[in-house]
Amino acid sequence: MKHFAVLLALVAFPLSAETVTPPEGCEPTATVHRDSCIATTYFSCGDATQVVSYARGKVTDTHTFGPDWDLLGYVADNGRSTVSAKAGSKPEASLQAALETGESIGARDMEMTTGVLKGNLIEMQSKLLLGTESVTLSGKSFRTGTLERKFTVKKNGVTSDYSFDILAAEDGSMLIEGAAEVDQFGRKSELEWTPRRIAWPGEDGFMKMQSEFGCDG
Repeated sequence: MKHFAVLLALVAFPLSAETVTPPEGCEPTATVHRDSCIATTYFSCGDATQVVSYARGKVTDTHTFGPDWDLLGYVADNGRSTVSAKAGSKPEASLQAALETGESIGARDMEMTTGVLKGNLIEMQSKLLLGTESVTLSGKSFRTGTLERKFTVKKNGVTSDYSFDILAAEDGSMLIEGAAEVDQFGRKSELEWTPRRIAWPGEDGFMKMQSEFGCDG
């Protein structure tokens, strides 16, 4: 639960600040500037990674990943929608396995801890697929691929589907979600989140809360 306490603390950042303030015990490692004015900062927090996204300076969502990029938790809507991995559940995906074999497929039970579905269990199915193509972004080498996640509320069978284009660092140190197709409870949409630049520590744009791309509309 320590990791999730840090995740909730991230949601409380001042929305008007221009630069992210790291939570106690976490080290910022990179800021990804994406389309649609989305800036995402990565934090190393012990054996977990916190990934916090901002749109035009306001927090949109926070993900917590385990050591091999398995999903431990998710927070959106200023904490009103919070999902965490069920205690004792095994990782649903492994980035290292996908880098070695091209795929990692699995499932994990999650629990809604806030919102209208509070207390409900959700099955999360993940399919992580990596091709052989490599690209370089801001000096770092990545494999291209896709990440599909299907969330099913066990109580009523309602589903949400997400299909992301992803970049996976060849050394296993980073996973970036890009453009996505979403079918959330029957409502379909597209997310234009293609990563354009990574700002590393000491570089302009590092820890900024507004992307350099897609903020004009």
